[in-house]
Amino acid sequence: MERVWFNAKRRSHRTPGVAWVLLTLVSMIILSFVGCRAPGMRGKRPPTAKIERVGGYLEFVTRDRRYDQQSKTGGGRSKSSETIMEENVKLTLDGFVYHPNFLEFAIGGLLGLTQEDFEDTFGGRTRKSGDDGTIREFDFQGRFLQKKNYPGTVSARRYRSIQPRPFRPSLEVTTENYGLTWQYVSPKTPASFQFNRTEVTLDPRSDDEESGLQINSMLRFETAYRFNTHNILSFTFVRNEVEEQPFELIYDSNELTFKHRLDFGPSHFHRFDSEFVLFNQKGTFDVERIRWREALRLNHSESLRSWYIFEFLDRTQGTLAGVPPIEETSYSLSGTLEHKLYDSLVSQFNVFGQRQEFGTGLNIDRYAGQASFDYRKNNRWGVLRSNYRARFQQEDRQGGAQRVEVLDERHTFRDPEFVTLIGANIETGSIRITADDRVTSFQAGRDYSVRAVGDTIEIERLPMGTIQDGQEVLIDYVFTVGGDFMLETIDQSFFLRQDFNFGLSPYYRLRKQDQTITPAGALGVTPDDITAHTAGLEYREGPLTLQAEYEDHESTINPFDAIRLNAGYTRRFDSGARGSLKARWSKFNRLPPNDRDTRFFTVEARYRHPIKRTFAIEGSVLYRNENDSLNGNEEGVDFDLALEWKVRNTDIRVTYEYGKVDDPFTNNESSALFVQIRRKF
Repeated sequence: MERVWFNAKRRSHRTPGVAWVLLTLVSMIILSFVGCRAPGMRGKRPPTAKIERVGGYLEFVTRDRRYDQQSKTGGGRSKSSETIMEENVKLTLDGFVYHPNFLEFAIGGLLGLTQEDFEDTFGGRTRKSGDDGTIREFDFQGRFLQKKNYPGTVSARRYRSIQPRPFRPSLEVTTENYGLTWQYVSPKTPASFQFNRTEVTLDPRSDDEESGLQINSMLRFETAYRFNTHNILSFTFVRNEVEEQPFELIYDSNELTFKHRLDFGPSHFHRFDSEFVLFNQKGTFDVERIRWREALRLNHSESLRSWYIFEFLDRTQGTLAGVPPIEETSYSLSGTLEHKLYDSLVSQFNVFGQRQEFGTGLNIDRYAGQASFDYRKNNRWGVLRSNYRARFQQEDRQGGAQRVEVLDERHTFRDPEFVTLIGANIETGSIRITADDRVTSFQAGRDYSVRAVGDTIEIERLPMGTIQDGQEVLIDYVFTVGGDFMLETIDQSFFLRQDFNFGLSPYYRLRKQDQTITPAGALGVTPDDITAHTAGLEYREGPLTLQAEYEDHESTINPFDAIRLNAGYTRRFDSGARGSLKARWSKFNRLPPNDRDTRFFTVEARYRHPIKRTFAIEGSVLYRNENDSLNGNEEGVDFDLALEWKVRNTDIRVTYEYGKVDDPFTNNESSALFVQIRRKF
């Protein structure tokens, strides 16, 4: 519930040269503004600069957080408290130089003081720390020559956020960003230039932790030559420089891309695209990559079209995990035929072939064919939707083993489901999880747990960790491919859903997979035969949503059955208030050889009521209960209450948060108070 309406910087930090250019530009604007009002100049020439709006505010902010953790296994008691106070003043200016179409700008600056105190008690020992500092923030954006064929934008920003962490000092995240964008607008030879530099500093409020740093610099240049509307040649150059601490990650990369597009045939219905990419990266891990791609699309009629793709890839890639560099050459060819029968039936037929050759001597050949049918039909009761897909793939591996590193694989945590990594021989010790910004790193045992189930790895979010329910993360890991075997996979799926006009939608989904490995005792992969039936009902009527679903998942590796129930209600009242209620209940029964039963229930209520035009109250309650035969019972509640006042030019916000979580190992209790007073001028 805590909302930070400002951002700033506590300690002084190095300012890149572009900041001095920015300060010089701002000084010139101010001097021009002052000069235009010199007594001798009045009436002789128009003003060279004009300030159209001046604003700002004075602000006082205080945060107080307390945590208390009691171990149930003899691990003792841990307590921590943290108090942060800030006093800030911000000034903003909007205006232009000479003319709004020449340079239009917005400038903002914030200065302040901060006082911090942190106390931690564990094992009968108390540790205290404190710090006083200054806060700096700036924000500048200028747009120049917007009416010309060569407009541009320049920006610079520095802001700060405070991220609370359970039983540890808060994390101060300071971001500095500088950017420049320029365009040349031309129907024949358009071009654009873009530069962006972002520096993120992670500063723990404790001397026991090491600070983190990420610097990203990007330069991008694009241009094209249009022979005509249907014949275009384009060129793109991108340079990136990356530095991350304390992970000791430093590299720079250059990428050149050449593209050509040709529309041909009657009415230019057909298209031929060519792409050639050169990529070179040097630093912590080196990458050299050449990619050549040809794509042909043919529109045979209004209802029939086809496309064909050829791709060649040659790469040598180092790794972050210390495994030998990957040397790979691959060739792939695919073709797709699509037919549309009015708006009711879309049919697709696809064939695919690929050859991969690795430097270790491993060769992989893949051949696949797929057919899919999408059906949609309006009827007297509503809309009927259906889909059927069948795919056959043969994979032939020959040669030695090859360790492969996967970088930045995206997954989303949604309670109580696990994130699953599918693949044989995944090295659990190589798993590294970061937030989407690639700066915030999560730790095993504190933020998540890892469990091997057959050929899959299950990663579970821990409620007391810093990974949030519904958060998207990036996962790096290493796995091994290799062996001499042939794997055949037949995969079929079927989906049927009827959307009735009165809001009810029953649906059914089937997935069936059959895998065969030759020879039967080959190492490196375990065949997984799957038959999964899912049946459900969904009902929507105005603000009300109800859903019930049952899944019977038969699998060689990971069989289970599940029941999922969801309900949601949102309403706006005539008084201007709004509220929402969400509830989820699910039951997972994992069958032998992975016996495990999990029951999960959560309910969340939110309500906001503007009692007067100048006064509003907002609150939320979240209850969570999970009963797991492996991990035991876990129960928690979280309560937030916020009050907002607006008295003329003064804004006041008070927020109180309380949370309690009881798991098989600890009792956890936390509370926080946030007060913000802002006077605008």
